[in-house]
Amino acid sequence: MTATIAADREVCLWVTPKIFRDVTAPAPEITAFFEHYAGWAGPGDRLVVTFCTGNGDHVLAYRGPEHEADSFDWARYNCYAGEDVGHHEHNRDWLSRVREGGERSHNPYSAGPMFVLSEQTMDYRTLRGIYAAFRAEAARRSIELVLLEYLEPGPEFCRSVWKTHLHPEGALGSADAGGNIATGVIDVTAALHGDDRTYAAFPTGIDDGLICGDFVAAQAGAFVRDFDLDGVFLGNQFGLLGFWDPANAPEPTPERRRGITRFFEQTRVALGDRLVYWMDSYWPADIEDSAWAMSEENYFLLDAIMVCNFAVLVERTQVRPNLRSRFALRERSVPQRRPAPKVLFSFDFVDPWYWYRTYLDDRRTWLFQHEVFRDTGFDADGVTFFANDTFGHFVWPDALAETREVIRSASAPLL
Repeated sequence: MTATIAADREVCLWVTPKIFRDVTAPAPEITAFFEHYAGWAGPGDRLVVTFCTGNGDHVLAYRGPEHEADSFDWARYNCYAGEDVGHHEHNRDWLSRVREGGERSHNPYSAGPMFVLSEQTMDYRTLRGIYAAFRAEAARRSIELVLLEYLEPGPEFCRSVWKTHLHPEGALGSADAGGNIATGVIDVTAALHGDDRTYAAFPTGIDDGLICGDFVAAQAGAFVRDFDLDGVFLGNQFGLLGFWDPANAPEPTPERRRGITRFFEQTRVALGDRLVYWMDSYWPADIEDSAWAMSEENYFLLDAIMVCNFAVLVERTQVRPNLRSRFALRERSVPQRRPAPKVLFSFDFVDPWYWYRTYLDDRRTWLFQHEVFRDTGFDADGVTFFANDTFGHFVWPDALAETREVIRSASAPLL
C-alpha cells in the first residue's frame, strides 16, 4: 500500500463552504473531499482541516449557544469587493483593465469578477452541522481529524458587521479587498467603545476601553469551546497591523510591542490546551520583530506557523530566509517555554476567494515553490494549501499529483 503524505508529516487543508451545493446537507461534498484528498491522509493519519466559514466576523459577533438561529454573511462570493463597491462597478473595472486592457499581474486580475455563488442563509446551527459532518466522515475513515476555524483580521471575503459597523474603532487598518482598498483590519492594541450587546464571552456587553485583542481572544476561546473545535487558525499576520510589507507597519513602539505580546498571551490563555495556528507576514522573524514588533516569545505561544509562499504577494528573495528563521526557533527553545511551533510549508494551487490558479497563471512561481521544497522541505513539519477554489471545486488532480511527488521525493525513506 502506498504511504500517504500524512504518514510522514502534517497535512493542513483549508476548506470553505463554497464546496457545498446545499450548506444544510453537507455530507455528499464532505465525502467527496475525503475521496479527492485520500492520497494526503488515510486511515490512521492525522489531518488538519481549517474551515474558513467567512472572515472570522461570525466568531467576533457570536452571542452564545442560545443564539444558534442568528445568521451571518459567509464567503459565498467569487470575489468580495467590499460594501462600498457593488458588483456592477467592480466588474466593469475588471473588464476594462483585464479583458479589454490586458492586465495580467495586479488586482483586479487576481481577484476576478464579483458574483455570488449561493443565496443560502448561514446560521450557527447550520455551521454546527457542517462541523459534525466533517467529524463523522473522518471517524468513518479512521482519520484523526483536527478541526480549526479561521479568523481573518481584515474585511475580505464577506461582509463584516463587527469590524465595520459595531466596532470600527478596533479595526481601523485597511486592506486590498478584491482590488479595492477597504477599512476594517483589526488592531489588537486598540481600545473598544462600550457596547451592551450580548457576546458569548461577554454576556453583559463590552466595557468601554476593553482592549480589542482581549476581546478577540476571549471570543475565539468561547467559540471553540461551544462548537467543540480543536482550535483556531489566525490568518494574514493576525496581530501585526499593516499587511504584507514592512513599509506598511505602524511604528513598533514599546507600547505596541507590549500590546501585541498581550494579544498572543491572552489567546493562549483563552484557548488553553487547544491549538493556535498562525499565518505569517511573508517575511522572516527578524523583520517581523524589527518592523512589526513581534517579539520572539510570541512564537512560543503558537502551535504552528504557516510560512506564506503565495504567488500574489511573496518576495522570492525572502522565501528561504523566512523558512530558515522559523526552523531556527527550534534551536532557541528552552525548558521554560512551550515547544517551538511546527513549521508548515504552504503550496499555492488556487485561492478560495479569488479566481486565479497559480499553477496556470503564474507557473514560474508555482515551480519555484517546488524547487524550494526540494531544498528545504525535509525540515518542515508539514504542508498546507487551499483545497478548493473560488468556484467551490477541489484542486485539479494533475497539479495535486505533481506536487505530491515533489513532497514524497523530499521526504524520509518511509516514502
